Amino acid sequence: MARYGIYFQKQGETAYLLPVNPETLPVARTAENGEYNIVGVGPIMIPRLPNQRKVTIESFFPGRPFSGMLQGQRGFVPPADYIRFFADIMKNRERIVYQPVRYYENGEAFSGGDVEGFECLVTEFNTEERGGETGDFYYTLEITEYRDYSPQELRLQKTASSAAIVVTPEPIRAVPEGEIVVGSICTCNGRYYSTSYQNSPYGNGNGRRVKVSRIVDKSRKCPYHVTTENGAPLGWTAKENLKAVQ
Repeated sequence: MARYGIYFQKQGETAYLLPVNPETLPVARTAENGEYNIVGVGPIMIPRLPNQRKVTIESFFPGRPFSGMLQGQRGFVPPADYIRFFADIMKNRERIVYQPVRYYENGEAFSGGDVEGFECLVTEFNTEERGGETGDFYYTLEITEYRDYSPQELRLQKTASSAAIVVTPEPIRAVPEGEIVVGSICTCNGRYYSTSYQNSPYGNGNGRRVKVSRIVDKSRKCPYHVTTENGAPLGWTAKENLKAVQ
């Protein structure tokens, strides 16, 4: 089993594993804090929310299999298929899940905190061929974290005692208590995987609180995709591993 792999997955499809890991994996985190000069105080800075994370990957797609290259569930993938995948994602403005998978020397999956993957957009993708390396394609891939900006449905109500308007969230439909739906907060006790077909385990819930972000065909072994409560993707798990708490 590979100690380190980088997966990209489009919803409902088998994940693509990069065949050759990059030498480095830089993650950019920036914040455009407000800078002002106040009379009598001097320069001050007002903190603002950080920008989306950006990851830049530089490596190559080999034209032929070789010893040591990584192969996921898809097996050997020709460069043209990788190029088509990322180019189409960018052209069609689709979202994919970026997930680096790491293992300790004892085989235990390493995850947690800000090192986990996230849903993203492809914001730059360049390829080139080099002399003497027929069939290989070198590439630079930049992905940017995606943040959901969908509006919440609200309902305005007037109180009986005053003319003040109270704004309260209005659920779209009633959800039976204990039922797990997209958006449910649950405790996860059991493994979660890189695909809904139960491939490549890379984490264990161990009672952690998670959020259900997607539900696919329930005939699959792990149809529930979960994230941290902050939205960082964790993986796919089975229903029996989840217990709704909210």
